[in-house]
Amino acid sequence: MKLSLPAGIGLAAFFAAAAVLGDFLSSASTPSLQVDPTTTASIGLTEFDRPAFLISSPGGAAKCKIFPQGNGMPGHDAVRVAEGCAALYAPLAGAKEWRNNQDGTIALADQAGKTIVEFSPGDGRAYVSVAPRSVLLSLSASGLTLF
Repeated sequence: MKLSLPAGIGLAAFFAAAAVLGDFLSSASTPSLQVDPTTTASIGLTEFDRPAFLISSPGGAAKCKIFPQGNGMPGHDAVRVAEGCAALYAPLAGAKEWRNNQDGTIALADQAGKTIVEFSPGDGRAYVSVAPRSVLLSLSASGLTLF
């Protein structure tokens, strides 16, 4: 027996509708998951929970992390410096402020506001130090989703 084209399309539509209805009915009968909505604060934020930047020596042999801390002042954030930064450049241990300068550079300053090191955009995704000229460091994102 040969089916006509409209009859074949109707039969296919019937089976498709039955499949969709069967899928809907089977998912409707699945019990809902019970999720505990309680928020706990038993574990404080770690360095992995915050955006971090990596300061590196030439070739990347020595590295340390710095953590900008939002303080409500646009372009001037507090910064926390990891202990290993003093090994890269001793004055970095006194960095207390992160500045996004209008010329596109990033400066790290001490408690008095004096610039310790200033970074300028490099060729790639990292920034390179431009001041003081005697120091050669790079600054790059660590643990940030840029794209």
